[in-house]
Amino acid sequence: MSDAGTSIDVLLIEDNPGDARLVEHHLNESHVADIVGDVTLEHEETLAEGLRAIEAGRHDILFLDLGLPESTGLATLGAVQDEDPRVPIVVLTGLDDRETAVTAIQRGAQDYLLKDDLDADDLARSLRYAVERHRQEAQLRLQNERLEEFTSVVSHDLRNPLNVAHARVNILRDEADNDHLETASRALDRMEALIEDLLTLAQQGRAIDDLSTVRLDVVAEDCRENVDTSDAAVIVDTDATVRADGSRLQELLGNLLRNSIEHGGAAVTITLGDLADGFYVADDGPGISADDREQVFEMGYSTSEGGTGFGLMIVEGIAEAHGWDVRVTESEAGGARFEITGVDVL
Repeated sequence: MSDAGTSIDVLLIEDNPGDARLVEHHLNESHVADIVGDVTLEHEETLAEGLRAIEAGRHDILFLDLGLPESTGLATLGAVQDEDPRVPIVVLTGLDDRETAVTAIQRGAQDYLLKDDLDADDLARSLRYAVERHRQEAQLRLQNERLEEFTSVVSHDLRNPLNVAHARVNILRDEADNDHLETASRALDRMEALIEDLLTLAQQGRAIDDLSTVRLDVVAEDCRENVDTSDAAVIVDTDATVRADGSRLQELLGNLLRNSIEHGGAAVTITLGDLADGFYVADDGPGISADDREQVFEMGYSTSEGGTGFGLMIVEGIAEAHGWDVRVTESEAGGARFEITGVDVL
């Protein structure tokens, strides 16, 4: 919904008749229709009645009081989301519930409004933005699902002939020593790496829905087991705990380790350390020139002959999916230093 002249069906779950009348009064003010179009309001006083109304599936948005007789706080939000996770929710709360309301936003509510400060403009603006934001999120989720389906099908269709080619090349290499076969084998390995990186790009850029408590040193140890660090020295100088998607954080750190080894050599020294609001990965390799630092996150950019050019783009995508920032600068040893900030460090 973005144009006046459309119709919006609003469900209000509110046990206080006075607050309900106030919401209805504001939504019926003439200038509200100029902002959001015609508004139809259904009011239910209890959570049970509200859930039955939600089940009918005829509402565009829900205004939800978190302090209902049979349910209070975030349990009320959870009950509504269990009934229909697709309906956009605007939380109505008293001044003493502001912290709970902010947590409700973090758990999927679109907005919150303080009852003591309610007016027609606030309601109309929240109504319009919540519905539009929810629709955009739904479209983004659908696009991501289609992208994942596409990349999965493409990777499957590419892997089958790739596996056949690998097998035939290996048979020929057993029969004869030929430099052309070695070149063909390297090309097939590069194709396989490209397919893996493309799949990762499609998957890792998705928004994070479920964060958990993760220790950076534990994730770093898992990375060392899954990344060929060769003779590289990996120094884990942190015991910080952060809120993150553990598997995607491991993918981020793994790509940074591989990047340092690809550009700094097998004997490079890599350090994972703390920042005030995040962490860094630094090495003592040749570093990245100031002119190239803005380009390193671009698709296909690589100064390594064997690199796919997707590794650092994956790093940036995972950081952005968490709401983090990532930048590259120079380490104390003159190498590259990647700083990830905006992290919720516990």
